[in-house]
Amino acid sequence: MLSVKKLLPLYGFGLLLAGFLPGCGGMRKPSPPIKAIATLEEVMHGMVIPNAEVVWKSVGTIYTAKGVEEIQPHSEDDWLRVEASATTLMEAGNLLMMDGRAKDQGHWMERCKALRDAGDTVRQAAKAHDVAALFERGGYLFDSCQGCHFEYRFEKDPKTMRTH
Repeated sequence: MLSVKKLLPLYGFGLLLAGFLPGCGGMRKPSPPIKAIATLEEVMHGMVIPNAEVVWKSVGTIYTAKGVEEIQPHSEDDWLRVEASATTLMEAGNLLMMDGRAKDQGHWMERCKALRDAGDTVRQAAKAHDVAALFERGGYLFDSCQGCHFEYRFEKDPKTMRTH
């Protein structure tokens, strides 16, 4: 059994070591100088909307009197354009969570993460050149946008909003 006399030097060494750790990188680093400059509306209209439209217009089927037209990326540039738009959407989700843009710390954050995650799934589909996955994941993107719009954008008027 260890005596107090034997533990004291170990305890003292621990205090000494703990005193040196903050000076060896244990101190908290200063936050990066991040500042929201564009407004929420500018991020939405300058980044989210145009890049979501790139995704949504990249794949689909159009039925007309003249026949059926299949829309999908064909060239490497087409796929890269969709991938770049998806990457922008992912990062826009992060930008919308910043102080100065975030509406709240609850549902708003969840909605922004949904945008970020939907953008990531679209990006993965574009990287894989998977037309079916791109179509499906474009739907996930649409759902993430609509979920946020219904909660934060549209006025909560019982005459214009569905209650269930």
